[in-house]
Amino acid sequence: MAFKVLQSALQQGSAARLGSLALPNRKVIDTPNFIAISSRGTVPHVTPDILSKHATFRGAYMALEDSSTLPIDTYAAHIEALSPDIAIAPADLFHTSVRPPAKKLVRMADRTEEWVARFLKPSRREKLRESGTAVFAPILGVPHHVQWQYLKQLSEDDIDALVGLAIYDVDLLPEVLEHYKPLVPLARLSLHTVTSPQQILEQIAAGVDICAVPFLNTTSDAGIAFDFTFPPPQGPHEHPLALGTSMWSPEHVTSVTPLAPGCQCYACTKHHRAYIHHLLNANEMLAWTLLQMHNHHVVGEFFAGIRAAFAASPTRFEELSEQFVATYEAEIPLGTGSRPRARGYHFKGIANQPKINESKWANFNDGNADAEGAVRPSDATDESAQAARSATETPVVPDESSVELDKKGFASKEEGGALVK
Repeated sequence: MAFKVLQSALQQGSAARLGSLALPNRKVIDTPNFIAISSRGTVPHVTPDILSKHATFRGAYMALEDSSTLPIDTYAAHIEALSPDIAIAPADLFHTSVRPPAKKLVRMADRTEEWVARFLKPSRREKLRESGTAVFAPILGVPHHVQWQYLKQLSEDDIDALVGLAIYDVDLLPEVLEHYKPLVPLARLSLHTVTSPQQILEQIAAGVDICAVPFLNTTSDAGIAFDFTFPPPQGPHEHPLALGTSMWSPEHVTSVTPLAPGCQCYACTKHHRAYIHHLLNANEMLAWTLLQMHNHHVVGEFFAGIRAAFAASPTRFEELSEQFVATYEAEIPLGTGSRPRARGYHFKGIANQPKINESKWANFNDGNADAEGAVRPSDATDESAQAARSATETPVVPDESSVELDKKGFASKEEGGALVK
């Protein structure tokens, strides 16, 4: 199990590099590359059989969460039981504030230093090594002067147990690479949120090897099909090109073209825009499955283009990155339709979570405002109101109590002229 740097651009004034990450019983991951984001262990809308047949990405990130306090030994026991290919050592991260006070930052660094030391105790290192689990150490999103002692511990005491770094703030990478040389050869996994392909290019230029791309799932949910390539198409272009196309747009009703020109993914080779548009409007789950397959394929080809350009020349990668920024819009377009109905893996394990899905059914009268000419049943007490009520359509949900219904003969039948209950 090892990460190997194949080509570096440090001499060119950039920290970007080509590499390969070899994990036991897995195909080699060529870097730069990306991993999919899962929710509760599942890539949204994509079943395991589809993943095995059509997925081109080599890994998926899963957050191991629990609503109760999770002791370090318990976390380590879960890691030993699950035997993931990569495990990130526990860290004290932001939860309620993106700008915690200075004292909180110091406590975060101190706790992370203590937790990583306990997680990587000598007896556990050997178990992790035997199970084939690669350990990545977290680099917190706090200033360097706050966590310098923790970083020093990683570079001096824990370096033999580490395969990579999990970076929560890519802006810290230059200082880390400059001051802690033993950490430079390790693989770098970015958990710093990106919202566009342009930001991915910035992270790669900063020295990131593997990116987590959370905007993939949200873009598919919005009904957007990616339409960008690296290298970018040759110009000139009158206007910046869109990074994606909304499949909700009525212009696709009769379009039999693929989601993106030249795309060889399953969705583009087997189906067309009109079909995806129809599925979205019918709220068919297959629509989002096909969009996920397409969008993950496009991002995979995007990274393949980056590796090819860098292999040709680090300077070539920098030139094409500048062209990409100039060619495409800076933001992914917003969807114009409704998102899919949230399922179990969309929800977080938090208390009092607000309702996400809109109700598909409701009373004919909503109880707040009466329909024109209608009488609100709950307020009907006099004879005229009762008469008006009897003339209205029987509601799906009864508006009266069981006692009132029983008085009026609900669920009763007549036999031989007698009323039977």
